[in-house]
Amino acid sequence: MQTLIFNGSPKKNGDTQALINAFVSRLHGEVKIISVCNNIAPCNDCRHCWENIGCSIQDDMQDIYAFLSTCDVVALASPIWFSSLSGPLLNMASRLQMLWAAGYFQQKHLLPKEKKGIIMLVGAQPETMDVPAQTALGIMKHMNVRRQSVEIIYSLETNTLPADKDLVALRKCREIAESLNR
Repeated sequence: MQTLIFNGSPKKNGDTQALINAFVSRLHGEVKIISVCNNIAPCNDCRHCWENIGCSIQDDMQDIYAFLSTCDVVALASPIWFSSLSGPLLNMASRLQMLWAAGYFQQKHLLPKEKKGIIMLVGAQPETMDVPAQTALGIMKHMNVRRQSVEIIYSLETNTLPADKDLVALRKCREIAESLNR
């Protein structure tokens, strides 16, 4: 099994990383984690992908496209900032425009393999979690992850209960990893 994790937090040991660590601790197979700290520029709407397969921006995202084409599981992990996914994660996700453009303009579906998905969201007040979850589901769709195969894990109100102390969220991360191993 191959798993690709998009880490939307710039904090190396923050709440988002705590959930990723719990998930990865029980996961078998190859795991590739891409962080917003990697060398990935946002889409600049150059429209190269409207007529060509691939993205014109040459950075770390090129390796991610290759891994994404073969992986079995995709995870999006993000802090919630102002009732949204983190800005850096949205910048990184904007580079998935190339996948959409290939299908829409060229009728070429670059990710024929359907994937399972995990969304890990941290830090929000309970009433602010719906919009980022819906945005994450939309991003997942462009990576050929179907809604019915997505698990969502929340560690909310991390100002009072840090994610590394949220036993329910940590347990759910480990349980989902174990279920994927079967």
